[in-house]
This record gives sequence, C-alpha cells and structure tokens, in this order.
Amino acid sequence: MITTVKQYGEIRTGTNYLRALIQRNYHDVHVLSYILGNKHSPPVPFDSIREQAAQTDDPAFNFVSTATFAQRGGASHPRDLTQHAELVRRAPHIARAYANGELGFLITIKDPYAWIVSAARFNGWIRGDEPLQEWSMEFMREACLGYNRNYRAWISFVRAHESHARLIRYEDLLADPEQVMSDIAAQFGWHRSGVFETIPAIIEPTHWDHLPVVEAPDTFQPSYYANGEYMQRLPETHLRVINDLMDWELLSECGYEQL
Repeated sequence: MITTVKQYGEIRTGTNYLRALIQRNYHDVHVLSYILGNKHSPPVPFDSIREQAAQTDDPAFNFVSTATFAQRGGASHPRDLTQHAELVRRAPHIARAYANGELGFLITIKDPYAWIVSAARFNGWIRGDEPLQEWSMEFMREACLGYNRNYRAWISFVRAHESHARLIRYEDLLADPEQVMSDIAAQFGWHRSGVFETIPAIIEPTHWDHLPVVEAPDTFQPSYYANGEYMQRLPETHLRVINDLMDWELLSECGYEQL
C-alpha cells in the first residue's frame, strides 16, 4: 500500500486541486509537493542522493533534506526553521517509504493550448479575458520548450516506475474527479475516508508542504475548459508557435492532438 505520494506537474495543471482532493477524501495519504524537490521540475536523482546520505550519521533526514533542496521550489529554503522542523518530523517515514518501494508519484498534465493561457494569466502576461499580445511571444516560446523538457522527463519517469507512478490529465480530473481518484486509489491501495467530496472552490497555490489547502471565495467554472473558451485568448500567431514547438508526438500519447 502506498500512502505517501510525491507530486509533479507544470504550473497551472491542477497540482493544488489534486492535493486538495486527496486530503479531503483520503485522510491516511500524505502528499509531498516541495519536499523531495520542486513539484514543477523533473525528479532529482533519488538513488544517488540516498547512497550518499547512507554514509552520514542521519541517513533518513539527509536523504530527504538533500533531495528537497537539490531542486528548490515554492518557498523552499534550507535555513527556514519551520521547514527544517517539518523535515525532521517527516523524514523517517518518507525515507522508509522510498526504501521499501512504497512512495508513489502523481504527475498532472493539461492540454497545451489551455495550459499556455493558464500560464499566461498566472505569470501576468494577460489579465482577465484579453488575448495574448505580441510582446509575450518570446516568453511563450520559452514556456513551450520548458513544458516539453519537463514532460519528457516526467513521462519517462512514469514509464520507469509503472507500478507506483501515474499520469493524470487535468481534463479528466475536472470531468470526473471521483472516478480519477478511484483509479488512483485502486492502483495505490487507498481506502476512501467516506462519501466522496468534490471541491467547487478555486484552490489557491500552496507554497510549501506544511501549509494547509486554502480555498478562494470564488467558485471554479469548469465550463471554461470543457467548452474550450481559452482558445479565444490565443491569436493565430501564438497558435502557430504552439503548433510548431510543442512535442506533439509525446502529447499524442497523452490524448492531446494538434489543432
């Protein structure tokens, strides 16, 4: 049974929503967002870090701490006393789970067209319902290339750890969160804590693992994605860049097609 899971996924692909769903419905499961490395970056070399940590006086803590700060994300900082205390508390369990092959991995992915618009809004390239502007083109090119690099690494990681890793499409999570969570639970041996609870609110970004899930006062509107409304934000020039730069061979394996 896998009760500790490490998250990965690009920004704005539902990592916070997935964490919230797990915490709401599977109380025995521990989700790692920034512990063991930045959730928005490829996995750190766990095995080599663990081998080096084994030579120290506190292998568990040094394995978890080194992996966490080898690829820093969110508010991660080795001098943060609260984070240090959290790592001290959780390191034995996490290290044991990894050593026993009981650490799971969940990677979220979003349709690349929808993702570009989400990333643009998150990064302040656009506001509200305005379309992307010409000046954002270079930022978008870099974002597309980074998306490719990250998902090549993450999908390769899933293939290498098939039994305890899973790729989750954001669109599937929105359409039927209960079914997606049930599929994860079946793979990892989870037991739901009660009647399944959805989360209608927008989930705010969480900057480190010890911080609670925060629901925004706004209600999330899944129709924005279901109806493809995000496409209205993408001018033809930006669409061409997405079509030219995204790794569509890789993305087709995830069920995404070039428009």
